[in-house]
Amino acid sequence: MKTLLALGASLWLAFIAAPAQADTPDYLNTLQASARASHLADDPAWSDLLQYEPYPVTGRLRSLADDPGFFNAPNGATNPAAELDATLARLFAPARPDTPDEHPQCRFPARYHWLKRRLAIEPARFPEQPCPRLDAWMKAINPAGVTLVFPSAYVNSPASMFGHTLLRIDAVGQTEATRLLAYTINYAAKADATDGFSFALKGLTGLYPGTLSSSPYYAKVREYSDMESRDVWEYRLNLGTDETRQLLRHAWEIGATRFDYWFFDENCSYMILRLLDVARPGLRVSQQFRWTAIPVDTVKGLVGVPGLVSDVTFRPSAGTELAHRASRLDNAQMDAAITVADGHSPPASLGSSTAAIEQLEFADRLVSFRGHAGKLEQDDALARLKTIQTTRSQLPAIDTGSVPVPPRPEAGHASGRFGLATGHLGGASALFLDLRPAYHDLLDPETGYARGAQIRFLDIGANWREGHGWQLERFLPVDIVSVAPRRSWTQPLSWKVRFGWERALGADRAASPMVAGGPGAAWEWSGLLGYVFLENQVLSHGDIKAGWSIGSGPLAGLLWDVGGRSRLQLEASRQWFVENRLDRSAARANLRTRLGPRDNFVAGYEWTRIELPSAEQQERRLSVGWQHYF
Repeated sequence: MKTLLALGASLWLAFIAAPAQADTPDYLNTLQASARASHLADDPAWSDLLQYEPYPVTGRLRSLADDPGFFNAPNGATNPAAELDATLARLFAPARPDTPDEHPQCRFPARYHWLKRRLAIEPARFPEQPCPRLDAWMKAINPAGVTLVFPSAYVNSPASMFGHTLLRIDAVGQTEATRLLAYTINYAAKADATDGFSFALKGLTGLYPGTLSSSPYYAKVREYSDMESRDVWEYRLNLGTDETRQLLRHAWEIGATRFDYWFFDENCSYMILRLLDVARPGLRVSQQFRWTAIPVDTVKGLVGVPGLVSDVTFRPSAGTELAHRASRLDNAQMDAAITVADGHSPPASLGSSTAAIEQLEFADRLVSFRGHAGKLEQDDALARLKTIQTTRSQLPAIDTGSVPVPPRPEAGHASGRFGLATGHLGGASALFLDLRPAYHDLLDPETGYARGAQIRFLDIGANWREGHGWQLERFLPVDIVSVAPRRSWTQPLSWKVRFGWERALGADRAASPMVAGGPGAAWEWSGLLGYVFLENQVLSHGDIKAGWSIGSGPLAGLLWDVGGRSRLQLEASRQWFVENRLDRSAARANLRTRLGPRDNFVAGYEWTRIELPSAEQQERRLSVGWQHYF
């Protein structure tokens, strides 16, 4: 009897399941036909899901993904319609009880979610598959909203010279006290270079793979704020829970996919914008950045979308916090606090006054700062902190004020710059053209940028002179200068590096390959920023006997802010080269006055003396012109 009942139940289950199984091909055909009739493959949201972008010249679509596993059709990287058909077919694949997470619905959850809504797929006719790993990840994150995080530029790290953007996924019920526990979505180059030259070369040519990762926010804050001393800005976005979950589904899709990382366009900030475009169909903020996606510019793009940013929070770095506390101490108090931080005096020697409490708190943060920077052994740092904090705990709490909030990054100038000037060069009338796609130099307005940091990429200069026509003055793929002022409590190293082609031997000789750079030091006094460098250079030129030469010599400079709109730069340098008795001396003065948010008036004078065995040449350059940021 039991056998008959079991057989009957099996036949009944097979009977009710048979129509659905038999209906699957027909229903799939119906969905594909519906998608074609509604031109669903032409929907911008489908392009965003597949990372399609038009080629710059032809306009033909191609996906930014460089991994065939991201597609379901053989030609899915360039054919949105074929990819949509193939995706629908794969989503109907049989269940995989042993490996459920490998089912296409789990591999492509964002596409599945979007197609299910757009085609009004009937759950009863479409077998839904379990996705244990995806569900567990989503449950751990518990998403409710999204915050864009912008750590400021860090010139001492090749991967962070332009700043960076990532996303914090805010959890349900999150408070200010628990936001450090939230998860982040971060896209970065999987780089192996530790110097700016190698990173720039590989980054400019797409030789690094880009990878998406997720980690707790407190780990990122420790990395950016404590270890690298970078200020962090948080932009809370008006994205709802459903939009945030779709963003995470898409992040899951691209997490295992290779994308070639390109320094200027397909970079961290651009991929973050693409994620936001998927979260909110129609946003398409990434389309503002077809050619370049400098992080600070993408922040401006998001802030410019009406209603997208609901709140902005500033998180000062350990260095900024330390500088604020240092500003509250006079020289004698500072020296005594540093002596305690160095372990040369006991904390109790400072006394118990309000000033002593501020000195103790400064000493505490200085030890932590040095520990994070690797300038103190961990055991030594912990021992000093324990002694300082024990003394501090016996004294009352005081108000040390809050760190002043600087201008927001989006308040700064645009990263691209074009310049046109007229003047004289080598005794002849001249025109001067300059183009800098990215991103900031020492004469630019500092609002929104790191003080003393110059980062120029693909900088081009040309001139036209009577009787000579147009000539290339310089082409510098990389030109970086870090002018870091020294203080009583920190003595950072200034440095510079550049490479490319320069007209190094005068206006009458062609631009030639060179690599230059060297260490330096800087000081600041009441708005004046002074610096010195030992500038070393390898120069190649046909007028040099051996074809190339190595030179070295000092360079000294001064930056002076004149009023609130102008900056004057004065520099003098001398280099001696080992070959051919080549000596070079130069003195220059440059003035920049801001005319408006996007325009500058500029003027410059430069005197150069070049001494070769065959001749000595002196040359003067005078220019007056205009610069425009774009």
